[in-house]
Amino acid sequence: MLARTGFVARQRFLAPLSRQRNTSTSPSDHHDHHHIEEDTTVYPKEGFATPAWRRFFVLSIIIGAAYQFAPQPSEEAFVTRWLAMYTTTSEKWLDMNVRHTVLSKEVAEGVNLLTTATRPPINRMRFPQMMDNASPFNVQVGLNADTRDFAAKTEHEV
Repeated sequence: MLARTGFVARQRFLAPLSRQRNTSTSPSDHHDHHHIEEDTTVYPKEGFATPAWRRFFVLSIIIGAAYQFAPQPSEEAFVTRWLAMYTTTSEKWLDMNVRHTVLSKEVAEGVNLLTTATRPPINRMRFPQMMDNASPFNVQVGLNADTRDFAAKTEHEV
């Protein structure tokens, strides 16, 4: 009996959810399919006098007049002179390109000098007299180097 009561209560709870209609019609008129409401919206009269068509025609006339009365390409028109006044001449571009090429070559030579540099073959000591600084009597037998045949190199001998 208790299980049946719970089943009935569950059916009562789920029944309204299954009856919902999420469509374009309202739930109150879902039985009346024959009644169709008439569209009472009043639409404006369509024609070529709307603002969009007026703008299109005026813009077409302006473009046509500009094309008709525009100067020929061979003529020296105001716009051509005005653009020529603010553009850089080809001679100036050539001078700037030559200057840029010379500076680029100088930078490349500097980079090449730094990347191909080698250390000098002579180990230069700050104080060469330090080689003879140690006492010859404080060296164990066999550990001293015979430096009698050494000769100091100069830059011209290398």
